[in-house]
Order: sequence, then structure tokens, then C-alpha cells
Amino acid sequence: MSRPHILIVGGAGVFGSRLARLLARRQAFRVSLGGRTESRVLALQRELRLIDEQGEFGFVMIDRDRIGAERLKEIACAVVVDCSGPFQLSGTHLIEAAIGARCHYVDIADSRAFVAGVPKFDSAARAVAISVISGASSTPALTHAVLDTITSAWLSVDSIDIAIVPGNRTPKGRSVIEGILSWVGQRVRVFRDAGWEQGRGWSGGRWVAIEGLPKRWAMLVDVPDLDLIPARFSPRVRAGFDAGMELPMLNWLIGLAAAPVRWGLLKSARTFAGLGTRIALSLDRFGTADGGMLVEAAGQDARGEPRVVRWSLRAAEGDGPYVPVAPAAAVIEMLTIGHGLRGGARSAAGVVTLEQIKPWFEGRAIETKLMAFRGEKPLYRRVMGDGFERLPEVTRRLHRGRPAVIAEGEAVVAPAENAIGRFIARRLGVPVVEGRVPVRVVIESREGREHWTRFFADKPMRSVMSVAPNGLIEESFGPVAIRMRLVPRGDGLDMVRVSGRLWGVPLPGFLLPKIKAEERMDEGGRHRFDVEIGLPLLGRLVAYRGYLVL
Repeated sequence: MSRPHILIVGGAGVFGSRLARLLARRQAFRVSLGGRTESRVLALQRELRLIDEQGEFGFVMIDRDRIGAERLKEIACAVVVDCSGPFQLSGTHLIEAAIGARCHYVDIADSRAFVAGVPKFDSAARAVAISVISGASSTPALTHAVLDTITSAWLSVDSIDIAIVPGNRTPKGRSVIEGILSWVGQRVRVFRDAGWEQGRGWSGGRWVAIEGLPKRWAMLVDVPDLDLIPARFSPRVRAGFDAGMELPMLNWLIGLAAAPVRWGLLKSARTFAGLGTRIALSLDRFGTADGGMLVEAAGQDARGEPRVVRWSLRAAEGDGPYVPVAPAAAVIEMLTIGHGLRGGARSAAGVVTLEQIKPWFEGRAIETKLMAFRGEKPLYRRVMGDGFERLPEVTRRLHRGRPAVIAEGEAVVAPAENAIGRFIARRLGVPVVEGRVPVRVVIESREGREHWTRFFADKPMRSVMSVAPNGLIEESFGPVAIRMRLVPRGDGLDMVRVSGRLWGVPLPGFLLPKIKAEERMDEGGRHRFDVEIGLPLLGRLVAYRGYLVL
């Protein structure tokens, strides 16, 4: 029986060459390497013939932005795979040609807009009984395969957090740099705090810990998962995707390139693609060839129990670039020698399973690990001990920790009394609206802390609560941290200020803000709150009171 013919566009590139190696090891495919220059594939062809002595590994001159259906018909491939990138700048000529030639199409696109646009070809692909699969890569194919596995049968999902942190010595080309720079500093629509917000590419930031790797800093990236995860898994609170370089200098330089875009001075940081590529390549000898990926989900499992599951991947010895193409290999196998796929055009989210992808990691320095956590004791219970049980039921539910709490209600807000107070309030994210406004509160427990976001008329006020010494709780608003004692009452809870810090420096008593913070249960069983914050010499910073319905 003849082998299925696979055409890899960008076959000599970082990712195309690795996909070719994976397919050669299977010794079940005829592979053609597509590109513009035959000399670039000669060494790869020799390597592939050593892997599969019976295989055919020809060269096909091809320009994906100019190719037509007749050319693809001449090549007579069963599947054409686009590994060339950057997809943020790609057209759809190759998809149209594949439909015209009646051959399957697969790509490793990580562009949010490109992947989102592929379903428009669904009717045309169905009409000729072929599959058009976009994003058969780390995102969204692998991420969704992992999430389908770890959240199977869950009652609800609270949050999903994903991070990719490649090693600095991992091979990279201009298309990778250009793809990143196409969205840094740009507006990025992201689901967080139980609603859609506008962020900025390469903003925010968090530390990512993967076993076997030092902690690495990662920031918001614009990828297909930011749309597809909310659509497929309906997280109640957050769907985040971050990435970061191993070298802090590169993270800083990318952030520097984003600045003129945020300020409106440049339309795109792609202006720096040439310089960025030269800098990245000049720093190749630093760092390691070890990278990783982390997928974490929190929610309620099939029994209604709070649950956190963390799946991690570590790629060593420069094998990181095999991770994005392993899902593509799994899709190719399904389309040709597997059980097949229904025709049509769609993203790769949910197309292949983790069990179908994992065999393509074999023989590579790629390790995966799965960890699950249950039953974290709520923050307030840890601080208050037995006093927590004396609180009314509605107050305990508000401070239950996992699963996340989302409550809505109404508040009457009195803002700062003077211009200086209002300036400070804006810097700290404290509301400056006045009067009766709708209020929504999102409380998420993560890594032993409670992350609070209070929306007053859709304006967020954010803080983080954590355990402090001597039985206290600490609430941080940016650089300001206030330690308080929790005093239980039969009808609620009082929070009594004890001390405070500014940028970690203890504040003397005369500079401490005056705080009144009370929580009560009203006659209707609703949670009521009454908060007032004042500053020495400046008077009231903000006061708000109202109710929440959980």
C-alpha cells in the first residue's frame, strides 16, 4: 500500500524540519519539503533518509502566498501542512488552494485572528469532503487536549491559567520574533474577573514554576486560547495565557518595544523585527535549552469538591520545538492512517486527545507531569480558627475560598473629599464614583491568598488578602498593605486595623489610615458591608456600604 503524501510548507524551518523528523520516525509517510530554496533542505533530506531508509523526502518549490489549486493538484499530496509563519501576517491562499485541490490542510498557527477566521471556510471544505484544521500546535490543540483530560466530568470550571516559557537556546527564527512583535503593546481582549476586559500584549506578569526549571517570568500573550477556552470550558472567573523568555533582558527588551505601541507612537512593534532577531540570535549562547509549559485548572469536580489540577511539560536538550508540531503530527495521522476526521474547517481545539499526542513525544527529552490538589482550607478559616464557625452562614459562604465566589448587589459610594484624596484613590484603584451604583465582587482563592476584585459601576478595585503573623490578615492595595484583626460576631464580622506598610516599610501610627470595615447579615439573609477609609490630614478616601447576593 502506498504511503500518504504529506507536503510540509516551510519544511526547512525550525518547526517544519522537526515535523518532518517526527513523520520520518513513524516510517509510514511520504514527505515533501516545501520552500523557496532547495539548498536549505539538502542536509535535512540526508538526515531523514538515515531515519527512514525506505522513505521519500523530496523538495517542492512553493510560495504559500502565491500558490494555487492547480499547483497543489500537480503535487498530489494528501495533506498540506503550513509550518512557515508568522501567521499573524498570513493570508489564506494556501487554505483556498487546498480546498480547490481537495487535499486536507493543517497548520500550526498561533495567531488569534488567523485561527478565528478559519471557520469561514467550513462550508467550502465540507462540500469537497476535506478537513481544514488550524492551530494544530501548543495552542490550541495541545492545551485543549490537556484541559479535556483534566476537567473531564467536572461540574464547573473557575479558572484556567496557561504559560509557555521556552529555553533561550531553543532555535528561533525571524518569523517567531516577528510573530511576537506583531501583538506586543496591542490591545488584547481577555476574560478575567468574571468578565471581558482589555489588556495589553506583554503586560501584567507572574512567576511560573515548572518542576525541573527555575521560576520564570511570563506576561500576557495574544493567542487563540483567549477566545477558545471561554467558549469551550466556560470558566466562571478567568482564562489566562502568559509566556516569557528565559533571559530577563529579552523580557525587558520586548516590553521596551511594546512601549511606543501603547503610547500610540507606533502601529506595531514589528518595526523592530530585524533588530530583535539580531539581538535574540546574539544572545543564543546564554541561558539553557530547557523550556516548559504549564496548564492549570481550578473548579468543582464530578462530586462537587473544590479541585485544582496542574499539568506541566518540561522539554530539555533543545527539544522544545517538537512540542508545537507533535499535535500536527497527531492530526496528520488521524487524517490519513487513523480513524479520520469529519470534513469542514475549524480550529484544532478538541480535535485530538492527549493520548493521541503523547506518542509523538517519545524518543525526545520531553517529560510531562500531572498533579491534583483538593480541599484547601479557606483563608479566613485559617486565620480565625474556631471563630470562623461562629459567623453567619452567608458570611462563611462569602469567605469559603474555593470554588470562587461571584456576588452581585448594590452600594452607596462616597468618594474622597478633596482633589489630593481623589488623586491617591485613582492611583490605588479606589472608587471615585458617587451615589448608588451596582456592585459585583469576584473572590478567587489562589496559592493560599484571596484575590478580591470589587466592581463599582464596572470600575474595578483590586486587592489581595493573605495570612499575616500573630493571627492577623493582610490586605494589599498596590504598594499599601494593611494588617487587620478579624473579630467574629453572631451577625457578622469586624475587621480592626492593627498596622500598615508602604512599599514594605512599616508606617508609624500617625500615618496609618483610619479604617472601618464591617460585614453583617441582614434580616433577609443578605450579606451587607459597611466600609470607610480615611487618611491623616486628608480625611475620607472612600466610603461604601451596601449588600451582596451570593
